[in-house]
Amino acid sequence: MSTSDILENLRSRILSGYTLLFLKSWEEDRWENELAQLALEMEWGLVTWSATTGPQPPISMDEGETGHDPQNFFDQIALYPPQHVFLMKDLAPHLENPDVLRKLRDIIPDLADQQKILLCLGPDADIPMALQKEAVQIELPLPGSEELREVVQNVFGHEEPNAAVPLELKPDEEERVVKSLLGLTVREARKALTRALYGHNSFNDEIIVSLVSEKKRMVQGSDLVEFYELDEGVRDIGGLEMLKEWMTQRSEAFSSRAREKGVPVPKGVLLLGVQGCGKSLTCRATARLLGFPLVRLDVSSLLSSDRGSSEKNMRDVLHLMETIAPAVLWLDEIEKGFAGSDQSADYDSTMSRLMGRFLTWMDERHAPVFVVATANSVKSLPPELLRRGRFDELFFIDLPNYYERKQILEVHLVKRGWKPEKFDINNLAERTEGYSGAELEQIIVSAMLDSYGKGQILSQKALDDARENTVPLSVTMEEKIFELREWARTRCRPATPDSRVMQMMDEENRRDEEAAAERAAAHREEWQMLAEHGQYPAAFAEFVRLKKSVHYHELEEAFAEYMTTAGDQGLALRSDPNTVLWVGLSPDVAGTLVKLIAEKKLYVHEVDPDIAESTPKKPKLPTVRGLSEERLARPCWLPTVLCAYAPEEVNPRLSRVARMKLSN
Repeated sequence: MSTSDILENLRSRILSGYTLLFLKSWEEDRWENELAQLALEMEWGLVTWSATTGPQPPISMDEGETGHDPQNFFDQIALYPPQHVFLMKDLAPHLENPDVLRKLRDIIPDLADQQKILLCLGPDADIPMALQKEAVQIELPLPGSEELREVVQNVFGHEEPNAAVPLELKPDEEERVVKSLLGLTVREARKALTRALYGHNSFNDEIIVSLVSEKKRMVQGSDLVEFYELDEGVRDIGGLEMLKEWMTQRSEAFSSRAREKGVPVPKGVLLLGVQGCGKSLTCRATARLLGFPLVRLDVSSLLSSDRGSSEKNMRDVLHLMETIAPAVLWLDEIEKGFAGSDQSADYDSTMSRLMGRFLTWMDERHAPVFVVATANSVKSLPPELLRRGRFDELFFIDLPNYYERKQILEVHLVKRGWKPEKFDINNLAERTEGYSGAELEQIIVSAMLDSYGKGQILSQKALDDARENTVPLSVTMEEKIFELREWARTRCRPATPDSRVMQMMDEENRRDEEAAAERAAAHREEWQMLAEHGQYPAAFAEFVRLKKSVHYHELEEAFAEYMTTAGDQGLALRSDPNTVLWVGLSPDVAGTLVKLIAEKKLYVHEVDPDIAESTPKKPKLPTVRGLSEERLARPCWLPTVLCAYAPEEVNPRLSRVARMKLSN
């Protein structure tokens, strides 16, 4: 229920003569303001009470009666005029005292006649047994989209104290931020958003990832589920274009505009496919696409030897998911998790009850929890799980075709810092027919390990050798994969469009290009080969190691062929930012050098200022002769060079370098 629904519920109960309500919430300030507004609209009085402040506003009382004690306050309630709401904060612990509980029961019969109601507000709102027939418990909802949208607008508009730098936010970006904050209190949302914006001067996906990670603590106390960070996105998935397009469309259905148009909230998707073809990766990418926290449930962790405990664990998990919603619930290898739930030889009554409870929840849930289930087989899955309405769609993920294998190989090469264009990806993709995505990744990993062990960089021959040594699952488990494909052919939606005609045309063009293009054999040094392949940190270190001593402008000139080296970044000492080592570097070059110096793969050496005066492109700053013990009053240039060995007298200040942007 939304905030307005709850307030209307409270209004009707107050006017209907209810006398005692227990309101469960962590947001004391927000709900006190909401209740004050409700009382004002009803033209009722509002009195708040806590053990520290007593009643506010206080009623006239005899000297010595403060009202801080709940029993004294119960006596004072009769002194207030009719039509009053009494908001009591954290009363639950006091009700453990039999005298306080007895006194409360004594005044309840008179409250209805006096048109007065007690609202007990706090995170602990359990009703004592003695009040079960007198009181009603209501769980107050967390802020909805509109309340959080106001928080977002305040923080981005720099109206909040200590907020981040104001940023421009487009309507679709604002919608993503609001969705990622759902499930947090107003105060939590404000702090999480301010923290996520720290260090950012424009909106990007990392802000969403940071906001979603704030919900991790909400599942930390549970041993039944596992929280996953949103490290992978849709770009990390090679192929599966139809599935990615479907996921992107469904992500739009979670927006507030979709709610206004009556579009139902998507329920989930079941991914059936061959092992190692990207089902788990798709789950993680889906959570990042939606901007929701990803929680993995292992059904076997719910099982307990105590009677009824397994079912209680299932209820607790489902309640937790609704608490942190919107969220993605990941059921990995669901056919193993719910094994034994059908009427077969290995029938398990407990597992059957868990399955029944889960299916009922899938039909009746109102919270936006998107369920992504994966399966490698359908034989042990009950028919009621596969019927439409439980899942929005059933996709089959087959072994990757030629185009998908190219994308997968490129994704994993880029992920590890290699340039795919430096390898014959077309040939490798053509010769890996029947390989799964996991096996293609393993080819790259094995080739990198073998190359490193031989003291070489990654080469096409290393990739080909790794392919020869990898036996795909489609060979060892050919019969089972064929059976799975035949079952899914007419029952599932394919995750990949048919690309056989496109593949044939591309193959003809590729062969023509390969016949026309011959690589010219040229002698290249190792740092150049590393730079060509995008391994810039290793290339920088190798270049300096080869030259023994390198000036920054030499590094710029040598690598200008392979990357952008010039820019508006500079290097300075962390201990004194006014001590500048060099300026005019690109962000990539400056960041790489900072990392290499911190890891002691490169060392900063001071040089004679007189010799440094002849340095080309030297900074237009005053030159200092040696590292000063005092902090400089203004930016100055300290002449230094980069070396592959440590200086005789190591100054720790020179090993702590930061990149900075210097103004004109």
